[in-house]
Amino acid sequence: ADGMGGHEAGDRASAAAVAAFSGFSGQTSVVLDEVRSALGHAREAVEAIAIEGGGRAGTTLSGVVLSTVDATGYWLAFNIGDSRTYRLADGELEQITVDHSVVQELIDAGELSPAEAVVDRRRNIITRAIGAGSSGEADYWLFPAERGDRVLVCSDGVTAELSDAAIREIL
Repeated sequence: ADGMGGHEAGDRASAAAVAAFSGFSGQTSVVLDEVRSALGHAREAVEAIAIEGGGRAGTTLSGVVLSTVDATGYWLAFNIGDSRTYRLADGELEQITVDHSVVQELIDAGELSPAEAVVDRRRNIITRAIGAGSSGEADYWLFPAERGDRVLVCSDGVTAELSDAAIREIL
């Protein structure tokens, strides 16, 4: 979770989002409805912080839990905003999540290249968040969990500083 809305409001918003998901720690499997419920609790907590502080609290959120389908393990990734989840499997780095940002929309529309997006002045403008006046929904991905997978969940603070090649090398 990467907070926004000023230092204190952002810190509190991101901490509230993480707290809403903390109950999953140690569980062997989590289902989509539980993730959606935790997301709802995160929204309520961040909205309460925003009301307290004059409407300035918000956070992005990305994460992954282990889920099972027919006794087979799957990664269930979720995302809202521009925090990201990556998977390194068999030496290949894959960005699982898709940013909810102005530059991602421009890339998708063919109006901006990924290389241009890295330096575009609008790269920090997000289109969905928890709080901060956003009602945008999270996206979800379900993909097989394989032995040896490495999963990285990070904020844009990491991806703004490290290339995909550097992330792959570190993982």
